[in-house]
Amino acid sequence: MDRIVSGYGAKKANSKLLPQSYEIKKIAPKEVVVEISHCGICYSDIHLIDNDWGISNYPFIPGHEIVGFVTQKGSQVKNLKIGQRVGIGWFSKVCEKCTYCKTDRDNMCASPEMTAVGRNGGFADYIKADKSVVYPIPEKLKSEHAAPLMCAGWTVHGAYRGYKVKPKDRVAVIGIGGLGHLAVQYGKAMGYHVTAVTSSSSKKTEAKKFGANVVVDYKNLSKLKNKFDFILVTAHADLDWTSLANTLDVDGNICFVGIPPSPISIHAFSLIMKRIKISGNPGGSRKMMKEMLKIAAEKNIKPIVEQFKFSDVNKAIKKVKENKIRYRAVLSRSI
Repeated sequence: MDRIVSGYGAKKANSKLLPQSYEIKKIAPKEVVVEISHCGICYSDIHLIDNDWGISNYPFIPGHEIVGFVTQKGSQVKNLKIGQRVGIGWFSKVCEKCTYCKTDRDNMCASPEMTAVGRNGGFADYIKADKSVVYPIPEKLKSEHAAPLMCAGWTVHGAYRGYKVKPKDRVAVIGIGGLGHLAVQYGKAMGYHVTAVTSSSSKKTEAKKFGANVVVDYKNLSKLKNKFDFILVTAHADLDWTSLANTLDVDGNICFVGIPPSPISIHAFSLIMKRIKISGNPGGSRKMMKEMLKIAAEKNIKPIVEQFKFSDVNKAIKKVKENKIRYRAVLSRSI
C-alpha cells in the first residue's frame, strides 16, 4: 500500500529544515519500509544540506543513521520480520552484481543508492530501503546508541578492517569527537595499542575512559618519531601532514575518514624514506557492518549521545555546527 511520509527537509542550500512530506509507492519485492524511532545527525548530513559536495538535489530529507522497526516487506524479503528492530546507514541499496559486491567490497559498489542522496532519508517517520542494506540491531544495543553506529561506527571500524590493522598494532586517533571517541573504543576492543590525540584538555580524561592507552596533546605530537603503525584522522581540520607522517614507522599508513577543508600537502621525501601510505576509507562492507554491530554489543561500545525531538532538528544541527555536541546528536521519538 502507498504511504505518506512526514519529515524535515531542505528546500535549498544552507537553509533551515522545514516540514516536508512525500509518498512511498508500492514497495518492490526486495524492499522494506521501516518506521523510524531514532536517527543520528552526521556531519555528512550537514554537508548535504549545504551542498558542500555539489551532489545535493532539492528538496530532500537528510538523515542516514537510522534505527526503527520493519512495518512492511516485499515478497522476496525472507531475512527480516515485521516488527523487527533494524538499522540503515549510508546506503539504501547496493547492486549485489558488480565486481566489488561479489568480493565483499560492496561499500565500493559501482551503482549504489545512497540513503539521502537523490532520495529522502531518515529525518522522517518512515523510510524505504532494499533488504541488502537493512541490518538487525543486537538486543543489547539501545536504539539511541545504535543509530550513530550506522555511520560513525561503520566508518571507523571499516577503516581498521579495510586496512587490516592487527592486534597490538600502534594506532593513533587524531581528533576525539563524534568519530574519534568511537575509534578509540573500537581500537581497544580490537586489541590495538591506542593513542588518542586531542588539543582539548577537557577530552583527555574522557579519552582514557574510552580506552586509550595513551593521550597526547596535538602540539606535542611532533616529538613522537616512528611511534605508530596506523594513524586514523577523524578531525575535519588542516594539520601539519608532514610532521604527522614522521610519527609513523616503516610501512605506516595515514588513513582519512575526516575531511580536511584544504587539499592534503605532504613532502614526498617523508613518504619515500619509510614507504608510508596515505589513504582514505568510506566505511565498511555489509559483512563488516554486521561485525561492527556484533563487537559493539559484546564489548559494550556505545557513543555518548545528546537526544533531541525530531521537531528540534534545526536546534540539533546548530549545536553540531557550533561543535557543542558531546559527542553525537540523535533525533528520538522516545523523548
